[in-house]
Amino acid sequence: MTELYYELASQTWYQNVDQEEKVSLGKYFSVPYKSEHTSKHLTIPFLLKDSKAGPLVGILASPKKDGFVGNIGLFKRIQENLQQHGGLSIVFTPKHLTENGVDGFCYLPHHDHWIRMQIPLPDIIYNRLSRYEDEKLFLHNTEKLASLYHIPVFNPHFFDKWELYLQLQDNDQLVQHLPKTDLLTEDSLSVFLSTYKEVYIKKRKSKKGKGIYLIRRNGNTFLLRTTSTTTVLFPSLTKLALFLQKEEALDSYIIQEAIPTLPMKGKKFDYRILAHASHNRFTITGVGVRLAKKQQVTTHVPSGGVIVSTDDLPVSTDLETMAHLINQCGKQLTSFYDDIGEFSADVGLTRDGKLYIFELNAKPMDFDEPAIKQQAAENITRVFYERTEYSLQESTP
Repeated sequence: MTELYYELASQTWYQNVDQEEKVSLGKYFSVPYKSEHTSKHLTIPFLLKDSKAGPLVGILASPKKDGFVGNIGLFKRIQENLQQHGGLSIVFTPKHLTENGVDGFCYLPHHDHWIRMQIPLPDIIYNRLSRYEDEKLFLHNTEKLASLYHIPVFNPHFFDKWELYLQLQDNDQLVQHLPKTDLLTEDSLSVFLSTYKEVYIKKRKSKKGKGIYLIRRNGNTFLLRTTSTTTVLFPSLTKLALFLQKEEALDSYIIQEAIPTLPMKGKKFDYRILAHASHNRFTITGVGVRLAKKQQVTTHVPSGGVIVSTDDLPVSTDLETMAHLINQCGKQLTSFYDDIGEFSADVGLTRDGKLYIFELNAKPMDFDEPAIKQQAAENITRVFYERTEYSLQESTP
C-alpha cells in the first residue's frame, strides 16, 4: 500500500513518497510530487503495482439536479470494499466525464459523508444508469470516449427481453428451461391463447415487475390482470390488442406462456438469483425467494411481493442445477453482449422439480437479504480487480 493525497481547495492529487518515483493513477495520469502538505487534504491508501495506484473505478449513475440517483447503499458498500483493498470509486453522471477526467462524488466511509472530487480517467466504468431514457440519451457518448481511451465499460445496457430470449434459446442446455416466447402480434396473441391456459404480456424494456399483464381465456372472452390486482374483461382479441397498443406498439411487448409453478401456501413464488463473473465463469452470489401476496401476476417486491427464506420452501433448492443454468446464462450473454460482470435471474420451479428461467436483469436491484447485499459488494469489487491489471489477492494488506 502507498498513500496518495487529495488537496480539497485546489482539487488536485499529489504524492510525497519520492520525488523521483513516478506514480500513476487511473488512465495516463502521473501523480505530481509535493514535498509538504500546504492545505486541507485527504489521505487515501492505494494498492501500488508497477508504480500504478488503484484501481480507480468510475460508477456511472443517472443525473438529477446537482447530483445523481441510483442505488446509494450499493455505491457505499462498493467504496468500503475498494478502500479495504487499496482502490477508490467515484460516482459520476454522463456530463461529468470528459477526456480530461471525471468530476464526481466520492463517499468517505470513515466520515459517512460524500464530497465532490476530481479524478483522472478511471481504469474501469461500472454502468449503473437507472433509467432506459438515460441510456438512450447518454450511453453512446460515454462508450465512445471510453473506447478511445481503452476503458472497459460494464454492464453494457438494460436487456431487451426479446433479444435476450433469442440469445438464450440458442443454447442447447438452456432452451428446455425457457417458457415459449414470441413477439406480440394479434396472430401470436391468438395462437398463444389457443395453446396455453394463461399467458404473460411483458414490455420488452421494463424492470421491477412493471409493464406485465397476465391473460386468461374465459370462454369467448379474455381476462387481463395487472400487478395492481386490477382485472379487465375484453370481449375479443381485437379489443385486447387495442388496449395493449394504447401505450406502446404491439411489437414493444413479448408474449410468453405462463408456466404453472409449485405454490407455497397457495401462492406463487420464484427464486431471485444474483450472479457475478469469476474469471471465465459466472457463479451464484446469493439466492433469495419472492412470494406473491395480494396479486399473483408477479412476485417482485415493488409490486407487492414478500421476501421469504429458501428454508421456508416446501421443497429443497436444487443448487447444483441452478449453478449450472446460471453459468450457461452468463456464457450465452457474454457471447452476444459486450462486457457482462453481473446479472440477476428470476427462476421458477414446477411441481415436478423443473427450473424455468423467466427473466434476466442486467442491473440487479439491491437484494433485501443482508448477507447477499454484502456478498454482492465483495463480488463486484473482485470483478473490478479482475478486469483491470490488479488482482484482489495481491491487494490484501
